[in-house]
Amino acid sequence: MESAMHRFRVRRQDQPGSAPHPSEPAAEWRQEFPYVWSEDEVVTRRDTLYFLLAGSGALCLATGTLALIGKLSEGSPRKMVPVARVGELAENRWKVFAYPDEYAQGILIHLPGKGLVAYSDVCTHLSCAVTYQPESQRLYCPCHEGLFDAATGNVLAGPPTRPLPVIELEEHQGTIYAVRMVLR
Repeated sequence: MESAMHRFRVRRQDQPGSAPHPSEPAAEWRQEFPYVWSEDEVVTRRDTLYFLLAGSGALCLATGTLALIGKLSEGSPRKMVPVARVGELAENRWKVFAYPDEYAQGILIHLPGKGLVAYSDVCTHLSCAVTYQPESQRLYCPCHEGLFDAATGNVLAGPPTRPLPVIELEEHQGTIYAVRMVLR
């Protein structure tokens, strides 16, 4: 037992045949880049893991809060804005109107055989204004040649990947009102 303990004894630096201490070759760069080696464990792995978990939890909480706020705002009272009188638009004609405020616009179209439909007139690609093409019954974005179906608002061609937001309409006493925008 004594001989086994003797075999595992650590050699000292000053003993012949001992390996050089790892700090000896690095002495030159330590003078150029002084670093207090006693503070090497200032940030531990446990501290790093705690930081990562706390940061992930905070991001998750913020995302959930924003999603909840978005859902609550959908249930807010509808804003009714008059956009046209009944019979004002002839079949296959269109009209641009401000909705939900003066900074955003919608497009009201009287489609043959379908009646009145309304969409946001902002292209879902890069926010250019779309126009109605009566001969093909499509909405056209002139900026990047985007096409949307006027009956559904779905993308037919071009770079847009999302359909146009629908603006719901209601009729009250001969006036057509835009009541809510539905993002799709």
